Order: sequence, then C-alpha cells, then structure tokens
Amino acid sequence: MLSQAERNQIIDLINREVVPAIGCTEPIAVALCTARAAETLGGEPEIITVRLSANILKNAMGVGIPGTGMIGLPIAVALGALVGRSEYQLEVLRDVTPEAVERGRRMIDGRRIAICLKEDVDEKLYIEAEAEAAGHRAVAVIAGGHTSFVFVSRDGETLLDRRTPAAGGGEEEDVPLTLARVWDFAMTSPLDELRFILETSRLNKAAAERSFAGEFGHCVGRTLCCDRERKVMGDSIFTRILSYTSAACDARMAGAMIPVMSNSGSGNQGIAATLPVVVYAEETHASEEQMIRALTLSHLTV
Repeated sequence: MLSQAERNQIIDLINREVVPAIGCTEPIAVALCTARAAETLGGEPEIITVRLSANILKNAMGVGIPGTGMIGLPIAVALGALVGRSEYQLEVLRDVTPEAVERGRRMIDGRRIAICLKEDVDEKLYIEAEAEAAGHRAVAVIAGGHTSFVFVSRDGETLLDRRTPAAGGGEEEDVPLTLARVWDFAMTSPLDELRFILETSRLNKAAAERSFAGEFGHCVGRTLCCDRERKVMGDSIFTRILSYTSAACDARMAGAMIPVMSNSGSGNQGIAATLPVVVYAEETHASEEQMIRALTLSHLTV
C-alpha cells in the first residue's frame, strides 16, 4: 500500500488534470489566453493579435463556441477579451451573455482581431495573445498544456516567465506512475480520499442526458438510442456505452454551454474515461465503492 504522502501526491495530480471544462478545449484555451492578456492590459483591448501553433489552429477553427451559436476562433478570442476570466480556467467563458456575443460580433466586424500561425515554435500546443489599447500592450503565452501560462508581460515588463525549465521553479513535480502503482492507489486507498472522483460521473452523465434531450452536432448519441438504431445495433451495455459517450461529445463539440469533466486538458478524453465506466457500473449494479475505484483507475490510466 502506498504511503499517505504518495497518495496525497497522486490526489493532487488528479485534481490538477481532471477539471471542469466548457466547450472544445483548443478554442477555449485560446479564449483563456486572451482573457489573461486583457486582464494584464487592464481594460478592453482595441486590437488583439493571436499567434498559434499549427495544431491549435487546425483543431480550433471549426468547432462551436459555447453560448454563441457560432463556430471558430474569432468569437472565442473576442469573448475571452470581453467577458473571459482566467481564474475560471477551462470554464473561462461561463459568463457569456447574448449582449457579450453581440459585442464580440462588433469587435470582429471592426477588424480588431488578427489570428495567424506562429512560425518559429516547436511546441505543438502554443498560444500567444497580444492585447493593445491606448498605447499599452500586454502579452500572454500558454504552452505545453491548455492552461499552462509560461509568459506574461505588460509594456515590456515581464510579469511571469516559465519558458525554460530553470525558470519554472519546479512548482509541480512529476508524479512517478506505473500501471502497478495506479492499480495499488485505486484499489487500496481509503474510499473517502477518492470519493471526489464521483463528480466526473455527475458532470459527464448530465452532459450526455442534456444531449439526448436536444439537437447537438450530428446527434450520434441520440440516434443510437432510437428504436430503429437499436434494431440494427442491438440493445446492450455496449451500445448504451457508445450512446452516452458520443452524446456527451456531441454536446461539447457543438458548443453547448454544458460543463464536462476533462482529463489532461481534453474534454473528450475526460468523457471517454468516465462514461463507459459509469454505464457499465450502473448496468451491472456495481457498488458505489466499485464505481469510485474504477473511475479512479480509469482517469489515472489516462
């Protein structure tokens, strides 16, 4: 059995990597970076320039933005600057209103937003937001992780710089995990230390059930529930796992204002780590303890 110190280290890791998120991770991370730049600037930017790695640019352009009925990066950037709060992390756009969306549209129409490829960067995940107003300039950079700020400056003064390992200061040490240690932790830790993982079940199952009641994206999850599809696919634990998992992803990718529990910066990854376990546990009448330990094992394995 792991020591209390080792267990605490792993619990801290889960709490860092398994967090609520609203919307597709890439454009939300761009909104988060823009929000931090605007906060650092101290007011509404007149001009926003966003420079992105190719992977972020590719993944963020064609997905829905929560609360807007729109797709793509420009509205995510605008809303990050106007109403985003960086303290919300991947829920940065939770305060979006119709009025904010209209202000965002005007910002886009006024050509106040520029989005381009960051050419000279090796990071697959790199977001740089530059906000300017009244002769002042603020820059925020996320790199390596969707919420990992590595650089912030205002008017040339560096406020944060973690762009090199030495500058990072070792704030978050890597937790040495093997599958054997993950199994040991999940199976032997006191249940009360793990009970918090049930929030992944509550959030992600609620997202799937909201998706069943509406029309989100291609409605894959809802389609798998209909009588005609059941005659083709059958009515089994497996098809219900497919239905719940894809339904939650449908809602998230369509830009629904529905939070999901992400894993390692990915909402879909969090959904996939959660709902197959939840559906199987419920269908087989597993105990709460079995559910908790299985969810812990699943999320840590991811």
